[in-house]
Amino acid sequence: MNCNELRKEFNLVDKVNYFIQTDKKDFEFNRKIIRDNIVDLFKNEPAGTGKGALSTRTIYCVEKINSEIIYLKRPATLNNGFDFEIHTKTKQFNGRIKSRPRHEDIFASLNILKNTNISLFNQVQIVIDEIYFCNEINIQNFKDTINNIQIETILKLIKWLFIEQDITYWNFSGRNMLYKGLKSI
Repeated sequence: MNCNELRKEFNLVDKVNYFIQTDKKDFEFNRKIIRDNIVDLFKNEPAGTGKGALSTRTIYCVEKINSEIIYLKRPATLNNGFDFEIHTKTKQFNGRIKSRPRHEDIFASLNILKNTNISLFNQVQIVIDEIYFCNEINIQNFKDTINNIQIETILKLIKWLFIEQDITYWNFSGRNMLYKGLKSI
């Protein structure tokens, strides 16, 4: 599956593996670099000239996991500046906008994992810590699924939910509130 197979009315930008961190020493530095790179990318979008067909709409493909694509859609429904939505190409989440996971969907999946395989859940929690601290790690060995969604996909979604929270709530807690929720499961 390729980025160009997504929504036809959107500009498509392939940025898979573009946002990989290399400096594992400084969490705040890495967090700022990721935020700045994404905001810079958004600043390069062509300006729209009106509503509907005259607006600029862009999809950024950011992760590929087997046949799954995680992509960012701009503008977000609420249209809050640099805000964006995180979607999957093929996976569906509990109602709402099906390809767009909510925090509650991730929490529910992790609760299922905790109740069915505590050992794997504990491994996933360690990886969530690494993702929170902006450490790029290899998660390809998580082939198990929860609700027909591969754990690797869930972990990559968490990465992008952290990034989205950092951009939306930079002046407040950023990713911290989501992290506390994930760690309280």
